[in-house]
Amino acid sequence: MSNFEHVNLSDYVLSNRSSFPSSNIVYSESSSNESLTFEQLCVLIRQINAGLQYKVGLKKGDCVCISSPNNIYVPSIALGIMASGGHITPVNPLFTVQELKKQLVMSKTKYVIAHPYNLDTVLEAAKLSKIPIENVWSIFDDPKKRVKSWKEILLQDGKEAGSVSFSFEESKSMPAYICFSSGTTGAPKGVVLSHHNLISAGIGANKVVSSNPSVNVYQKILGIIPLFHVFGILSFLLTSVYQGWEVVMLASYDLENVCQIIEKHKINSYRGVPPMLLHLLNNPSIVDKYDLSSLKLILVGAAPVPLALDRKIKEKFNIQVTQGYGMTETSAVMTMQTIENYVPGSVGRMLEGVMSKVVDEDGKELKNGEAGEICIKSSIVMHKYLDNPLATSEMIDIDGFLHTGDIGYVDDLGNWYVVDRTKELIKFNAYQIAPAELEAILLECPLVADAAVIGIYDEKRETEVPRAYISLNSQNKQVFRKGLETITQEIHDFVNQNVIHYKRLRGGIAFIETIPKSVSGKILRKNLRDLFKSEKNKSKL
Repeated sequence: MSNFEHVNLSDYVLSNRSSFPSSNIVYSESSSNESLTFEQLCVLIRQINAGLQYKVGLKKGDCVCISSPNNIYVPSIALGIMASGGHITPVNPLFTVQELKKQLVMSKTKYVIAHPYNLDTVLEAAKLSKIPIENVWSIFDDPKKRVKSWKEILLQDGKEAGSVSFSFEESKSMPAYICFSSGTTGAPKGVVLSHHNLISAGIGANKVVSSNPSVNVYQKILGIIPLFHVFGILSFLLTSVYQGWEVVMLASYDLENVCQIIEKHKINSYRGVPPMLLHLLNNPSIVDKYDLSSLKLILVGAAPVPLALDRKIKEKFNIQVTQGYGMTETSAVMTMQTIENYVPGSVGRMLEGVMSKVVDEDGKELKNGEAGEICIKSSIVMHKYLDNPLATSEMIDIDGFLHTGDIGYVDDLGNWYVVDRTKELIKFNAYQIAPAELEAILLECPLVADAAVIGIYDEKRETEVPRAYISLNSQNKQVFRKGLETITQEIHDFVNQNVIHYKRLRGGIAFIETIPKSVSGKILRKNLRDLFKSEKNKSKL
């Protein structure tokens, strides 16, 4: 991954190295006849770039927040922003005002592009973040005329501009995306993914595509992974456009709609997370109504696929599920699996050029087949955590190896296996949940004296969910007047009002006299996990 022809990510994505026809449709809407060919995409990006530089005055290094469901204009705008020298901080459009404000302030956002349905939230968060209303634009025409659309602002005169160039050193430090992740511990942090980082990830992933016949075919992809998630960025920007594939965009996930779109558009490639596979298996009354025979490829990320789920999908659909393994801090990808190198239980092989090792708790390197913490060194590793040198140094050691916090091993053939996690981060489907963030919210509740959150595995959902252990506030007289059922519901209501839907306490609430902590005050989550196991075992008796 050392021979770089491009320094701006937009140039790399649009390079068309395989010389596919410029008339190839690269993005289309699932709900309408709207689409963009590769040629139209290139023109639109040059127009967005010109509008940003010459009409708006966006400067190199300025941050633009995109808060929208998937549609054909999200990648167009993102590539236009990067072409102009700016960068993107992507946000879940369902964020609350406070969640959005936090990200806007931390990322130093100057402009926000939102969807009409979440504009009220965005406008309030922008006001709290001191972003002027004229810097908030709608991705579609706003029926209420609260703000102008990005097209009104950027595309009126039809001028075009070529992408801003960087030196090679600038490309290594200049942000393309600032995505928010909790790393291995703590509250969300801004992951600075440079142009160089994401070009490296694109080169590595596209080499896998070109060298494996099962993947190196024209793909018509279901665009359901959100483009505010790094897995979506990898899938629907770094590889799909580069290869000239079509992505059929879906704004939200609904199983019946997914099946309808697969049948209608003859989708042959599906990117997803394990719970989506579970939905395909467990809802025959919906799934069996549709012809899904066009599906040939399924790639799953965000969490390992249980062997039983893998086997059942193959039995029902005659498709081999392949996996990838990565994290936000590694530009979404470290390993990729193909039909050619498929091994049950494996997440695939490391991308070319990635140095990797497995170490024990003392940092000693382990042999093949021995499980320990997975560490990698590569140009796909993030530039840094935004304004957080301490967290960066805790994540990336002095030798440049990123410590993933994942426990795994590699076999003699180079196949990797992820078996556990040392990190506190909870992964609900493809979403990251930081226990520290939920704990901070719980401590604001008048009924709560102390709180700790752990991730527990929900077998029905095939994913982790957050569970809270709470010490009640004995100073609050209401605690003595209400039953535990009422208190539990009120705490749930309090949390739900302050977080996005996926951060809710789906693992339940348990009451405990004292939260176990170390002498230094660190929550002993292992003790709580052991407590949960014993509770679970008792319930089976």
